Amino acid sequence: MICKDCFGATERKNNFRDDPSIKTTSALLSDYKDSGYDRGHLVPAGDMTMNELAMSESFYMSNMSPQSSSFNRGIWRKLESQIRDWSNIYDTTYVVTGPIINFGFSTIGSNKVAVPQLYYKVIYFKNRQKMVAYILPNEGSKSDLSNFQVTVDEVEQKTMIDFFPSLEDALENRLELSLIILK
Repeated sequence: MICKDCFGATERKNNFRDDPSIKTTSALLSDYKDSGYDRGHLVPAGDMTMNELAMSESFYMSNMSPQSSSFNRGIWRKLESQIRDWSNIYDTTYVVTGPIINFGFSTIGSNKVAVPQLYYKVIYFKNRQKMVAYILPNEGSKSDLSNFQVTVDEVEQKTMIDFFPSLEDALENRLELSLIILK
């Protein structure tokens, strides 16, 4: 959840490291070395400026996914920034982010970390009862973000995830089918 009053002044430190709570095999820094991919944040560091702990934990490798540098530093960053702007306008904002990995995916490093072909974001503005969703290819783009907007239902079909299942069914169905334009 992004909270409009939660943004602070904590600065980014780029302290990428293993997540001590992960007990299974996980991606390592070495998997990214010379791979051609950025360690892309799923929860953006820019959303974790409220304190040192939150910022620090955003650099766990469990929050990273291989992203093309032109994607990570381009349209993905633009979408992250847009969502922060919306959260200041629309108040309580929930964001679900993840990769979409299809058959034929490539891998990086000795741990064979999957490189997603696509990434999604599903955004729910609770107080406004609105949802927006995006699916973006893991590549650079100069296109407008609106070109990647889809319904939440489309993301659910591609990911096999039921987003916000605790919402009343009629409301959930209405929101997930809508394609709204936010400015």
